Amino acid sequence: MERIKILIFHPTIAPYRIDLFNSIASAFETQICLSYRNLRSQKFDYSTIESQFCFKPIYLTKRLELSNRVICKGYWDIIRKFNPNIIICSEFGYDILACLTYKIIFHKKYKIVSMCDDSYDMVNNNNDFSFIHRYLRKRITPNLNGLILVEPDTKMWFHQNFGKGFYFPIVAKDERIRQQYRESISISNKYISQYKLNNKKVYLFVGRLVSIKNVHSLISAFDKAQLSDSILVIVGDGPENENLKRLASHNANIIFTGRLEGNHLYAWYNIAGCFVLPSIKEPFGAVTNEALLAGCKAIVSNKAGSKCLINEGINGYTFNPTCTEEFSSLLIQINNEISPINKMNDIKPSMMGKTYNEYLAELKDYLIHLCK
Repeated sequence: MERIKILIFHPTIAPYRIDLFNSIASAFETQICLSYRNLRSQKFDYSTIESQFCFKPIYLTKRLELSNRVICKGYWDIIRKFNPNIIICSEFGYDILACLTYKIIFHKKYKIVSMCDDSYDMVNNNNDFSFIHRYLRKRITPNLNGLILVEPDTKMWFHQNFGKGFYFPIVAKDERIRQQYRESISISNKYISQYKLNNKKVYLFVGRLVSIKNVHSLISAFDKAQLSDSILVIVGDGPENENLKRLASHNANIIFTGRLEGNHLYAWYNIAGCFVLPSIKEPFGAVTNEALLAGCKAIVSNKAGSKCLINEGINGYTFNPTCTEEFSSLLIQINNEISPINKMNDIKPSMMGKTYNEYLAELKDYLIHLCK
């Protein structure tokens, strides 16, 4: 059998997708086309991201801008030249419509797959970011050959409603990330000294400070738990920053660091005993994987897709993010399970239940099977 040719259309590549795209590019004959050089919602150090690619992406520079929407051009020309067996698109946007239209008009046999980050809460409870997304999901999915979905409950929902779907969570290569944590130990020890964290139990939040991240409930639950031996560290920035600082101003055990990347962020994962993701709406939450790889236990909202990485009572707990009482009780409970931080000599054992390579082997089999 000839090597399978995979064409990927994607908006951009965030840090948590680097390993997946590199793995696909290594396993198959692959061409990757990107619409942007960074996420529109937040800016990463893209030169660092791009330096980690094992492929050379094509950037779709021809575009039509309508209000706050951008429509890229050139899809058909790229499909014609590359002649793929499989096209992987993002969600249910213009790229997937272009691929479907070309396939119908020119009677092509390639398979079309959506890489969809919808959580089970979004699809099952109509808790989407927009009506348009919900409408396009309903109309486009019957015409797809497959979907790559980030949680098993979402996969079950798509199988029940459309008879298709494959589960592959947003996870990173274990040893690559853990090596970065090892390289951050000196910064971790600097933080421990700077913030006087010796013999303290550290809780960590990482993310944008926006209302759907529900950080105000985290601050309220932490206050209610009255954990005198513990510190809450909030890493991130956003429009809720000043409001949250005012809410936490009376509690000296709450630290705001601002937005961090790279080793300065990884150093906090090393320090934390417990990671908390309290979002009321979260397609996945790659930060949960990052925290578990660092050896943190995790408390994850049952609205977040990354709850699928939690083995209840083993590497963490899931909870209802709208119930402060439940939230606070979980903080108290897990406080008895985590250890205080002291000077670090090595990183903690990983809390992930399954490795990246195990997930990847299953994805390769799925893509090969689609071509048969």
